[in-house]
Amino acid sequence: MRFEAGYTTGIWLKRPLPTLAVLLFLATLPVSVFGHPDILLQIEILDAKIEAGPVSAEVLIKRGDLYRRHEDYPAAARDFEAARELDPGNSLLDFYQGRLLLENGDPASAELHLARYLSSHSQHAKAWMLRGEAGIRLGKPASAAEFFDLAIKNSKAASPALYRLLILSLLASGESNWNSAEQTVESGLGHFGIEVTLLGLGTDIALARNRPEQAQRYLDLLPVALRGLAQWDRRIRIADCMTTSAAPERTQCERLARSNLSDQVHAFMTEG
Repeated sequence: MRFEAGYTTGIWLKRPLPTLAVLLFLATLPVSVFGHPDILLQIEILDAKIEAGPVSAEVLIKRGDLYRRHEDYPAAARDFEAARELDPGNSLLDFYQGRLLLENGDPASAELHLARYLSSHSQHAKAWMLRGEAGIRLGKPASAAEFFDLAIKNSKAASPALYRLLILSLLASGESNWNSAEQTVESGLGHFGIEVTLLGLGTDIALARNRPEQAQRYLDLLPVALRGLAQWDRRIRIADCMTTSAAPERTQCERLARSNLSDQVHAFMTEG
């Protein structure tokens, strides 16, 4: 029997690796039995199932996606290609291959696969989100904003992070879309209540547009415990400056506010 070393509370232990017979038995059980077992164990189970045959595209797709999660991208790509050979008409493969290509740093190819997938699965929110992320990496924020908006509209439970992606994409698309970005902030806050990320973006947009009263409305919603944090202290000071300072200083504070927002958008587009 094979063994592998494991480290527990400072003591090296030996535990047996599953035999082929055990793996074959596990392979017959539904995935729900395991909950979320270790990815490598799940791969071993599918290895045994594939070895036992017959091989199906569904099993190859499952193993390929596990390889993707394990960041073994070449192995994932091989499984997806093998699945396509077995089942060329499988409608899910473009989604899985598109996600893999995006994670592996090829947004252009990912966009092609995701666009093809969405042509027949237009209500798949995750696919729209991934296509939006591809758009950001391709330097196309206007298209990305459209895709993130569709992700929200097709999601049963859109996250604050998805709203953030839409807002920043709109901001990156130019000042003509800043009204839409503000409306998205309001929509997100209406949906989630006090959500700090959205409050921050709303405040920053209002300050960049020289609307300190609107910024103050967001600041009044901020929990007191957060007011002392550097990013919020800076916002409070800029809002106060725009409200109480003389004209030359107010202009300087507005420039600072616009610079702060521009830095966020630039970071979003370059790190996205």
